[in-house]
Amino acid sequence: MLRIENVDIFYGQAQVAFGLSLAVRPGQFVGLFGRNGSGKSSVFRAIMGLAPPRVSGSIKFKGAEITRKPSFTISKLGVGWVPEDRKIFPNISVWRNLQLGEKSAKDLPRGQKLFGYDDAYRFFPKLREMRDKLGSQMSGGEQQMLTIARTMMGNPALLLLDEPTEGLAPNIAKDVLKMILKIRGDFNTTTIVVEQFSEELLRHLDYCYVMEMGEIIFSGKPHVLLNDEHLQRRLLGVG
Repeated sequence: MLRIENVDIFYGQAQVAFGLSLAVRPGQFVGLFGRNGSGKSSVFRAIMGLAPPRVSGSIKFKGAEITRKPSFTISKLGVGWVPEDRKIFPNISVWRNLQLGEKSAKDLPRGQKLFGYDDAYRFFPKLREMRDKLGSQMSGGEQQMLTIARTMMGNPALLLLDEPTEGLAPNIAKDVLKMILKIRGDFNTTTIVVEQFSEELLRHLDYCYVMEMGEIIFSGKPHVLLNDEHLQRRLLGVG
């Protein structure tokens, strides 16, 4: 579904990623790990066609070249992005935020299960309670729930989750992760998640990559990373 080949990423003259190659098959749940500043979020910006950064190399989605295409075109093709800083609309209601994420069924593959308002409220009951409140009246955890639900309202073929638990209290982060896993279970959406490190998340992934200083330094099955504390320390500084 997604193939990145020999991609370099630049901000101005500064190169932040070097010769990246990775692949994601339909239905997979893939993790991209690394310390702060390793270049993980820049990979998502490159996939989404956001400027900056500047990108060279090849990024293909469903076999079509999307490198340097505008972000609205990439979104329309079926890529959904949950950014690290949430980017909800603070001055409109929760319901209106969800509505803005909605995608017409005519744009979806035939037979694909649709994610709608009932699903948003089922997975995130807090959103039902707050549906008439403004985005600015929500806590950080509630805003993250809204961002995930709004992105899913677009029924993406590929979902990009950029550090979805970053900055959340541990109990809220646990709830958000649980809901992400439930959505995955119900809709089997192909998903890439960027995180620093999470043992709980690793247990549910199909494949994982680790980045350091703009390069992929590990790729493999999650159990390899999960069961090797020495490897965790060397690659991620944890364990």
